[in-house]
Amino acid sequence: MKKIHLYILISIVALFLLPTIVIKQKAKEKVPVQTHVARPLKSGQNAVKEKDGSCPITIQIVGQKETYPLEEYIVGVVAAEMPASFDLEALKAQAIASRTFALKRTSFGKSKIEPTVSAQAYASPSQRKKDWGANYQKNEKKIRKAVQATKGQVLTYKKDLITAMFFSTSNGQTESAKSYSGQVVPYLQSVTVPTSEKESPRFHTNYTFTLMQWNNAFNQQWTKSQIYNIKIARNSSGRVKYIASGTKKWTGREVREKLQLASSDFTVAWDTDTKKVKVQTTGYGHGVGMSQYGAKALAEKGASSSEILHHFYQHVKIEKLKKSSSLCLNSQAIDKNSK
Repeated sequence: MKKIHLYILISIVALFLLPTIVIKQKAKEKVPVQTHVARPLKSGQNAVKEKDGSCPITIQIVGQKETYPLEEYIVGVVAAEMPASFDLEALKAQAIASRTFALKRTSFGKSKIEPTVSAQAYASPSQRKKDWGANYQKNEKKIRKAVQATKGQVLTYKKDLITAMFFSTSNGQTESAKSYSGQVVPYLQSVTVPTSEKESPRFHTNYTFTLMQWNNAFNQQWTKSQIYNIKIARNSSGRVKYIASGTKKWTGREVREKLQLASSDFTVAWDTDTKKVKVQTTGYGHGVGMSQYGAKALAEKGASSSEILHHFYQHVKIEKLKKSSSLCLNSQAIDKNSK
């Protein structure tokens, strides 16, 4: 009988203790366990959340096995895309534009990106040491300062990453997306660029073509008379809208691609002395988005990186990536000029 009473007593005590034990166990399971691994990432390895709450993304470059942390990749891009001699604010603007471009192009690191002008250039540490020589330490420090100062910052339009196009040298006016591709992009409009951009070593480029080279490029037989009487129509940015010979037309972009010209702002002339076609371009690059030498000129006039970016990209916000369920883009405006 005493044993029965003892079992009943134990059962009653257990009924009171069991919920407490279960609740404590469940509470323990809800606590997220995070670790920070401070070692190089291998291809395909996922990054862990960083201690400062920033967004951990890795980038893989076409043709390379290594996977680079986003900010380390941006160091190599800025070093390849913009001279280290440029003002720090211009370098910071480039870092933000390049970070935005990379994340948009790779879908936040899901796909690879080309290290060429078809996307954006990249210089490895060894390449930077080779290119900069005795100036390596000074240039590396400056580039890293620009990247670190803008860590995680991106450009958005209506909460989406923008296509942050950029190019080397303008003709004094950037090209709108509509004029370039026929598509209207609200933040890629034509804007003026400081005239001091003429200091760019790529402001003017001269070309000469034999009649045979010209004909091969266009895949048709031109005569010197046709070239002499060529008709050129320009758009509002001063670039060539189209050229016409007889009943045939080619857009300025098509001509630039066929002849591999530096810019679609060009002139065409027949040189009677050499019996060759002379072409001169103004500017370097497609002309859409941020002009790098324009950014340099604005920075030299005292503009901040934020002011530079808002000049070239209309109606955008500068935001900082945060870790969230929506793949790191739970961002908020970080500068008063974002609108």
